[in-house]
Amino acid sequence: MIGARRLRYERSGAATVEFGLIAGIFLPLCLAILDGGLLLWTAGTLQSSASLTARCAALASPDCSDVQQFAVDRAANWAFSGVIARTDVSSAVVCISHTSYQMVTITCQFWAGSLLPPPLNGKALTSVAYHPNSSTAC
Repeated sequence: MIGARRLRYERSGAATVEFGLIAGIFLPLCLAILDGGLLLWTAGTLQSSASLTARCAALASPDCSDVQQFAVDRAANWAFSGVIARTDVSSAVVCISHTSYQMVTITCQFWAGSLLPPPLNGKALTSVAYHPNSSTAC
């Protein structure tokens, strides 16, 4: 009890100095963890969008008459509007082992990478998805 009263009136500033030393290490570490989480979330969003777009294009769904716009809309559902542009999406039919696949590639810059210094700023994210295409033969 005596020690608690004494600490309440202690004004030497040791706690402030200790906080300054520790905060200089942990604050950038916490921000880097946050930035890494955003990077993984964005990569997952792009991969899911690419997979759904490849499936939609391979099945020739009427919802997928414009493959690029379909991918942009799917990415906006999981992230936010504008995370990818139509020019970031490419689609092609490829043959692998005598089987036709619809391939969708989404490439974009990591949108939150400018918040922190390297290695995450300006990182290009690429997601590729394949879906068997029953309408096209090799």
